[in-house]
Amino acid sequence: MKTARRVLASLPLCLLATAPRLSAQSWLEAGAFYQQVTNDFGDWKGAYARAVLAGSRNVWYLDAKAQEAFRDKGVYGALANVHTFSDRFYTQVGIGAGTGDFVLPDLRLDASLNLKLGSARSLILTAGGTLVDAKSGFEDRALFGALTWYAGSSVLLEGGARINWSNPGSVSSARGYGSLSVGRSGSSLLTVRGSAGGEGYQLAGPGAPLREFNSEEAGLSWRVWFARSVGTVIGGDWYHNPFYTRAGASLGLFHAW
Repeated sequence: MKTARRVLASLPLCLLATAPRLSAQSWLEAGAFYQQVTNDFGDWKGAYARAVLAGSRNVWYLDAKAQEAFRDKGVYGALANVHTFSDRFYTQVGIGAGTGDFVLPDLRLDASLNLKLGSARSLILTAGGTLVDAKSGFEDRALFGALTWYAGSSVLLEGGARINWSNPGSVSSARGYGSLSVGRSGSSLLTVRGSAGGEGYQLAGPGAPLREFNSEEAGLSWRVWFARSVGTVIGGDWYHNPFYTRAGASLGLFHAW
């Protein structure tokens, strides 16, 4: 059930994966987004707020969004933690919940284990799982894995895959994804990402869900510091499946310290 997993996921996996390397950076961010959807499914629009509170061993993420998607209005909140146990091992856990009639999940849980490899600890191996209890009796159970490579002081590459089982019907699907980040905190940071694969269900309206299809998506975000502690983040998203295409942009402001 891709919509329940992705519309307001607790946090992007690539952001959490970089958190131990960026643990000195905390920030507050707020912004808005708009995405046009074809074939009269109903556009997406809304606003979001995020707080990232970083310490020596813990990074806390607090997220909130209010949105309208497929003409379904709702709000979503999430809390996530990255805890560093040693210079090679850290964990990620997150919980989120949403309101509305069909798009946002009632409950989402994420957890993963992360191991830094090599003498330089520049490779990170990630394995984890996701549980989603969506609206109308639908649910997802997924396993995922990823490999992250710090190719240099300002280049980050990530690739991974997810296997998902959706119910009712135990519909299985698989998806691969990748991302590239270039830049530095305090100056500018550009991230490009993409994914493709199957989806079991998608709740895109009050009627029967979209079922068993392939889709592709791409996006980018550009975080720019105007000064030492103030900046903007600009984003773009594109998504396509056999039923509709969705594309749009987001704009936010942040204060970092």
